[in-house]
Amino acid sequence: MSGKRAQREARCARHRRWARQSSAIGRLVLLVGAAVLVAGCSPDFLLKSDKLPPDVADPAITRTPQGAVAAYNGLYEQFRRAFGGNDFGVETSVVAIGGLLGDELQVGGQIPGSSSTPSSSSPVSVDTRSMLEGTENFTTLSAYSKLQRVRGQASQAIGLLTRYAPEQRALIGHAYVFQAYSEIFLAELFCSGIPLSTLDFDGDYTLRPGSSTEDVYAHALALLDTALTLAGDSVRVVNLARVAQARAHLGLGQLAEAAAVAALVPDDYVYAVSYNSGAGSSVQNFAYFTPVSPWALSVSDLEGVNGMDYRTSGDPRVAATRYSNQAGQISYHPDKYAGDGGSPIVLASGLEARLIEAEAALAANDASWLAKLNALRTDGTFSTRPNASDSARTDTLWNAGTGGVAGLAPLDDPGAAGARVDILFRERAFWLFLTGHRQADLRRLVRYYGRQESQVYPSGAYSESGASYGSDVTIPIPVEESVSNPRFTGCISREP
Repeated sequence: MSGKRAQREARCARHRRWARQSSAIGRLVLLVGAAVLVAGCSPDFLLKSDKLPPDVADPAITRTPQGAVAAYNGLYEQFRRAFGGNDFGVETSVVAIGGLLGDELQVGGQIPGSSSTPSSSSPVSVDTRSMLEGTENFTTLSAYSKLQRVRGQASQAIGLLTRYAPEQRALIGHAYVFQAYSEIFLAELFCSGIPLSTLDFDGDYTLRPGSSTEDVYAHALALLDTALTLAGDSVRVVNLARVAQARAHLGLGQLAEAAAVAALVPDDYVYAVSYNSGAGSSVQNFAYFTPVSPWALSVSDLEGVNGMDYRTSGDPRVAATRYSNQAGQISYHPDKYAGDGGSPIVLASGLEARLIEAEAALAANDASWLAKLNALRTDGTFSTRPNASDSARTDTLWNAGTGGVAGLAPLDDPGAAGARVDILFRERAFWLFLTGHRQADLRRLVRYYGRQESQVYPSGAYSESGASYGSDVTIPIPVEESVSNPRFTGCISREP
């Protein structure tokens, strides 16, 4: 056997072993699709035959300019599922699972006056912050798997576009941004110790040990640097990368660096991820429900003592409507998202950039922090959602110049340092409500502002049954990772 043939056979054998393993990253390799099959490897490890399954496309179809663009489109589809989609359960997207772990959402469908013990189902374990490392949990596995798939599919799209459509530099840059955002979300939601295993285009997979939270953010920043070199004059991609950079710096506690990047993003920039309305559509958002049954989740109010008064504040940015079904089960649905599941969800915006600047100013004892917050509240430019007229547009630049939130009075300076921090994070909670930011904010309050977990996260009694909130502030890496990745040894830390 020649040396090249031996190397090919060895590589294919590794893929056979990998494909047999049932894990989050193992499924990543299988679900990336036709582009994952390594050149020269027979698919007989799937079917005991050289023929492809009837529902699997020939990998050759992606190896054209059109196929490369199709791979990019598939990446966008996977990203929107991971970010805010209603895909095999509303509680497995970044927006939903982050809302449950924080104080924005609770498991819905409650019966008034019920004293039954809360279900031990996966979403409740997230809601109660009681997730044991090393145990199976469908909710957290699904969220983790989706984000790792985004990373894998981004790698494939980047490789295909680079080889077969190199003139599509903005799309390549965009793919790098999606890859970076998936890593930012992993760093915000999960424990320290996230494996950044790679699936190289037209090559092999490389298993990685767990990376610290700081290293994951740093890797995302490196990806974003590459994105900016490729984006060229694509304003939407450049500004998306800049907001992502600012967000990663924020996660690292690098406020000055975050503000410097955020300052480059214009006020009217809004990037929203699109979704489809109605049953049977390709991807609805996490807020999809039907009048026959209550929403599976519910907007919280003063959850666990420490939670924000989302429902009772009277603030239009976080308004929610009460629904009930024939059994008397109730849930509170956010007014900012239509029940048909078709509302876009804002991923990045000039509004977010201004909030980052305000936080950096406060940390630097710059009095402009309050003026920055009040400008958002009073000038009518800033909105918590894209224009309704743009709701059918996909993957584009959204204009927030109209439809701003009206009637918000300016804030007064409370004087005390702690109270100022409270005001700033309350404004972030209300402006960025249910857009996947709150969990990261709660972690930062503990990590960088000296707050106790019991002062920040929902605590105390969970329900009338006597159940209580746990102490988890991060999600453990799913146990399936350790099954398929011998280099992964568990969370480095479960702390913020």
